[in-house]
Amino acid sequence: MTKKNHGNPSLGDIIRTTVVMGALILALAGIARWFSIEPKETERSVDYESALVSARRDAVFDLLAPRSLPEGWYANSVRYEPGVKGRWHLGVITDKDAYIGLEQTPVSVRRTVEEYALTTEAKGNVTVGGFEWELRQSPKGETSLVRRTEGITVLVTGTATQGVMEKYAASLKPD
Repeated sequence: MTKKNHGNPSLGDIIRTTVVMGALILALAGIARWFSIEPKETERSVDYESALVSARRDAVFDLLAPRSLPEGWYANSVRYEPGVKGRWHLGVITDKDAYIGLEQTPVSVRRTVEEYALTTEAKGNVTVGGFEWELRQSPKGETSLVRRTEGITVLVTGTATQGVMEKYAASLKPD
């Protein structure tokens, strides 16, 4: 007389099913990989203008940004932290592949520099866009411009040349 399991699989049945399912998953993954397309650019472009419109509705201070970016430039990061201690960040890549980051925060100049431009040293002041900015530079060629107005620290920092950084800082508008 043969014993029937009535729905209870044996260990052999479980192993065979697992092997078959694993083979199917590997085959599907191989097919998906065959038909996938890898992006050529490692940097991604983001729509900073839409984020800026939303952030400006919530911000407790005037958020700065360029009205548009020069030809060949693109935004690669944008971030807004709401509230009284809120922060605004806009990162852009220039047509020469240099990075420029804009940071706006109610935090002090000293703490902002420590967080975003630690390796820079004060080199004097420059007037840009009608404002006096502290010019900071690092031994590695990074340039930063920083100012404090109405309780808000504005820092423009990156690997672009001082002239490009100054033009970018001059383009920043509150609307």
